[in-house]
Amino acid sequence: MLWQLIHRDIRSRFVGSATGWLWLLVTPLLLLAVYGFVFGLIFRARVPDGLDMPFVAWLAVALWPWLAFSEGVLRGGQAIRQHAALISRVALPRPLLVIASVCSAFLLHLIGYAAVLVALFLFLDVAIQWTALGGLILILATLFAFSLGLGLALAAFQVYIRDLEQFVPTLFLFWFFMTPILYSPDLLPEAMSRWMAINPMNLWVDQIRSALLQGQLLPAAFEMFQMISYAGLAIVIGWFLFQRLSPFFEDFL
Repeated sequence: MLWQLIHRDIRSRFVGSATGWLWLLVTPLLLLAVYGFVFGLIFRARVPDGLDMPFVAWLAVALWPWLAFSEGVLRGGQAIRQHAALISRVALPRPLLVIASVCSAFLLHLIGYAAVLVALFLFLDVAIQWTALGGLILILATLFAFSLGLGLALAAFQVYIRDLEQFVPTLFLFWFFMTPILYSPDLLPEAMSRWMAINPMNLWVDQIRSALLQGQLLPAAFEMFQMISYAGLAIVIGWFLFQRLSPFFEDFL
């Protein structure tokens, strides 16, 4: 059932598209070209000191995991309300709707991520550390769990508080700019260093770059413990809130 829901969610995005699944590869490559033009040529952004690579490569390896994370949470948060008719007609485990939405978001962005990494390696001669892919998969797995936990909690709350649909995307935009994806952490004022310490996405961004750009095979034990802790806490809280509130969904849908 989960696979059918994932397939249905992915297929619905390409219904009526003339080129269909080709956009899975074309869109991320076009987006990569846009970011390269804007930040590389117009703003002339530079990578942190000590790194020898185009800025667009430093940006891209962190941007696509963020896109998967943010879209996973946002689409997961909308899953229950979007499937209100299905919930009222079919008896199915409701968490599957959220899980399917988060899974489809990650699958689509990971396909685009793979295309971007290959393009960086072939056309920009970026030394992607392919030997660290095992560690990267582990890092992304914890990021997926973190996204799923937040998605479950948000899906439950959005049934009752519909204004969250307007507020949460803005919050995620703020979170994006407060995460060192478009800039080096060294550019932040000293007063913002505390935010870097408590922003969990700063940890994932740093570990992904360490794996793909510096060849770190596995995260250090403490960083791995932090990522697992964030992901586990999100899953536990999200699952508890969802199970607690789900019996009353029909009254508000």
